[in-house]
Amino acid sequence: MNETKKYRIILTVFLYVFKNYLRKGDDMNYTICTDFPKEMLLKPEGPCLSIYMPTHRLKMDHKQDIIVFKNLAKEAKLSLEQKYTDRDIKPLLKLLKDMEEEVDLWNYSLDGLALFATLDEMIIYRLEKEFQPISIVSDSFHIKPMVEFYQAIETFQILALEAESFALYQGNHLDIKPMVLSEEVETTLKEVLGSQHTEDYQTHGVYGGASDGSTFHGHGGRSDEVEIDRAKFFKHVDRFVLEQVSKQAKLPLILVTQKEHHADFRNLSNNPYLLEERIEGSFNDFKENEIKMELKDINDQRFDLLINQDKEHYHNLRNKGLSSDQFIDVLKAVLASRVETLFIEKNKIIPGQIDFNTQQIIQSDLDDPKTDDLLDDLVQHAYQTGTKVYILDKDKMPTESGVAAVFRY
Repeated sequence: MNETKKYRIILTVFLYVFKNYLRKGDDMNYTICTDFPKEMLLKPEGPCLSIYMPTHRLKMDHKQDIIVFKNLAKEAKLSLEQKYTDRDIKPLLKLLKDMEEEVDLWNYSLDGLALFATLDEMIIYRLEKEFQPISIVSDSFHIKPMVEFYQAIETFQILALEAESFALYQGNHLDIKPMVLSEEVETTLKEVLGSQHTEDYQTHGVYGGASDGSTFHGHGGRSDEVEIDRAKFFKHVDRFVLEQVSKQAKLPLILVTQKEHHADFRNLSNNPYLLEERIEGSFNDFKENEIKMELKDINDQRFDLLINQDKEHYHNLRNKGLSSDQFIDVLKAVLASRVETLFIEKNKIIPGQIDFNTQQIIQSDLDDPKTDDLLDDLVQHAYQTGTKVYILDKDKMPTESGVAAVFRY
């Protein structure tokens, strides 16, 4: 290859790369998310834009939502312009402007919207929670409202058990999805028992009455053979769910079945993930919102119990020096990855920034684009180290200082 051709190729590649660099972000778009936290939120590269706002489900209210969004985007623009050049923030500002006319974004609104963006990436959450409108530009994201929302949501696996079949679901009071099982999985009594299936009772009449069609006559009522076969089937279901599902997912399991089957299944179950809490009735007879309400009741009871247990644990460890409500002590423990449980007061804000390299606190004003809430920084770092984090109303906090922690050692 001669030198002229070589340099021509190099120049062509350079121009291509440079051209794409100049265009970088022109086609920036957003991603709708449902899982939290995303890695982007925990390891941000500033600037970090956080927007929260209330939204409405009815189309007639969407114009009002867009006006609120425009005002929050305008606030973000003013903050970004204090520190960054027009060229740097142009793709982000263009996307925010385009979103005002993004029909799908507003047509599928729930009760609140949370938006997080850097100069290269944007994610959006549409949630069943109403947020106060706020726009913050900082070197880290404002995630406390998200932690508060997701902390109380537990994911369950659901065993929908009928007399002669079963199905599995996974989710919570916001979203439930069926678990897709392999075609080889035997999900009916007939498939499971095969040739061992007792035939004697099948010649007897079956009449209406019980919702699962198990009212028999002859041989003095309910057939012993029916109960034997059902016990065999239930044992198969329990064994399959434990070995193939629960041991892998390690999620709490809720049994949904007719009242008369709960005790039978529980008495033979060896699944440690099976909860005492239960839902009575056939899964197929429930409407989706009814099942979700049942799950929410179970979820809320378990969350309240968990909070009370962890608060009691906090108080029990005070005299041993293994818990504290002093901000400096908590901060040092978080930075050293020594915090097991972190409690943060819901509406408390401490303006400033944590320099994680020097482990120093930089205090400043929230109007400064470099400034965030120190408690937000604390929460972000705690999440990265596997700490359990609670954002609680003031009256539910274990102390009055606004922050408290249980230490690992």
